[in-house]
Amino acid sequence: MKDIKQPGRHPRGPGRHRHDANFTRGRKFSSDDLQLMLLALLETQSSHGYELVKELERRSGGYWKPSPGMVYPALTYIHEIGYASVSVHANKKSYALLPEGHAFLGEHREHAQELLATLVHLGNKMKYIQGAMAADNDATDNDGWLAEFLQARLALKRALLLKSDADPQEQKRIAQILQAAVSQINESCTRP
Repeated sequence: MKDIKQPGRHPRGPGRHRHDANFTRGRKFSSDDLQLMLLALLETQSSHGYELVKELERRSGGYWKPSPGMVYPALTYIHEIGYASVSVHANKKSYALLPEGHAFLGEHREHAQELLATLVHLGNKMKYIQGAMAADNDATDNDGWLAEFLQARLALKRALLLKSDADPQEQKRIAQILQAAVSQINESCTRP
């Protein structure tokens, strides 16, 4: 089975994705990341390229809209390697996920979900910043960006920064605390 050029691999090492970087300039996601997001969107329904661009823009709250010059070549590549079929109706190409694309997506589902969650996170973050710049206090109450949530995140970042030079035993203790917190957060997300 052909592979999309190893999604999630970045010169900074395994697990370090382009979206961890500063979003101020340039591409927000690699072409591999875009291809994986497109496969994830095609899993839910067949779509035209324009619809996929709009869906990515919607998920980011309007703050990231990949250009057609990025999306259409990615769709062509996905089709050429056998992950999606193409049907043409009234000069519009509609893409649908094929079993090979399903299988590849299944192998990389966690990364695909992380990428799509990053879009939502980016939109929320930009909305919060925009509201803060406009001194709009209601911005913190939208889409889960409560003041308490932001304060807790900042407190965690500061606590970890202050423990940067901790000995190995303390690092293991902190890692256990963080893993327990991750498990609790994930557990609350899976409850009906």
